[in-house]
Amino acid sequence: MKKLLVFILFILFLLLALFSWGWYKDTVVCCPEPVPEISYGPLIFDCNSGEVITNDLWPEKKQEILTKGAEGKRLLLVGPYFNSETEQEGVNRAEKVKLFFSELSDENVITDARFAGDCEATKVNMLHELKYKWVIRNDDIIEHFDKTFVFYKYDSDKEVTNETVLAYFDELSSFLKESGDNILIIGHTDSDGPSLYNEDLGLKRANEYKAHLISLGVDESKITVESKGETEPLRPNDTPENKQMNRRVAIHITE
Repeated sequence: MKKLLVFILFILFLLLALFSWGWYKDTVVCCPEPVPEISYGPLIFDCNSGEVITNDLWPEKKQEILTKGAEGKRLLLVGPYFNSETEQEGVNRAEKVKLFFSELSDENVITDARFAGDCEATKVNMLHELKYKWVIRNDDIIEHFDKTFVFYKYDSDKEVTNETVLAYFDELSSFLKESGDNILIIGHTDSDGPSLYNEDLGLKRANEYKAHLISLGVDESKITVESKGETEPLRPNDTPENKQMNRRVAIHITE
């Protein structure tokens, strides 16, 4: 009887061991966690060579970019540069993307660069951190990706009111009302005249455009104004042309 009992216990032990092994094999040993599939957008850059890689989503994205264009505007492509790289490598990436827009003349596509962090980690971001914007570039306005300059031909505190500038502020006001973003307007001057006078003149210029945006329906609380006077020239104040570049307001979207 004891032998039978021992035999039964032995069989139960074997069954328990087999069951335990099966559970261990199925849950611990057998099946590693599935690796999630990483999907990229229409365009990425090879992190080693900097070459542009596109997929079947690119034609639609390219058409979307082209459709946003408007008469009198140029396409600005801002290429990313990553950790341990120089700004020039970002410009090089933008120049390579520029080749995809053969429909546009060379002068209607502008390239620039911006820092974008880690190359591999940002591949999942739209266009691998390549940014684009249709911008105005003429004697009165120069738009960059993150700021806009409006220039003064004369030493005046009155806003520039030609057709191009008014159209820009109409577009800007619509954007601000739709997005809810905030805006910083900074007035700048050339070096003619006393520095205190120029600081006051820069503030008057900024306030002129603030008033104009308010008249277009932008909430006053969304607009901040400052003056840098003559302290931040874009160019040396040594020629009339350079002085005109320094007489400006700079407009920054601050979200």
